[in-house]
Amino acid sequence: MVNPDGENSWAEKDFENVQYDVKGRQYFRRRPRRVADVLSQLMARKGYSQTKSKDNLDEAWQIAVGPRFTKTTRAGTIRRGVLEIIVANSASIQQLGFQKRQLLSALQQQLPEAKIKDLRFSIGNVAQI
Repeated sequence: MVNPDGENSWAEKDFENVQYDVKGRQYFRRRPRRVADVLSQLMARKGYSQTKSKDNLDEAWQIAVGPRFTKTTRAGTIRRGVLEIIVANSASIQQLGFQKRQLLSALQQQLPEAKIKDLRFSIGNVAQI
C-alpha cells in the first residue's frame, strides 16, 4: 500500500521487519544434539560411569592385595588422590601398612587414570553391598 506521498505504509514496513526477524530466528535455530552427547549426559546423571569405575577399582584392589586379604578388605572411595581401604580388623591394617608401597605402586600401574597418590586404611564393615 502506497501513501499519497509515494512511501510504503507503516503496516507494510512492519510486515517486512517481521519477515526479516523470522528469517533471522530460523537461521539461528538450535541444531539437533548428537546421540553420543545425549548418552554421556544420561550416564552421568544416572551414575553409571561411577558404578563402572567403582567396579574397576574393586577389581584392581583385589588383584593388588592378593588372596590373603580379599575377604577382610575392600576399596572405598578416592578423595583428592587418597584411596580409602576398608579393613575388617586392626591386625589386618598393620599387615597392610607394611605392604603399603607395593600396594600403591600396583594400583597406580593398574589404574593410572585414577591418579592414586596414597592409601588410607580404616576399620569398617567389609561386607560387599
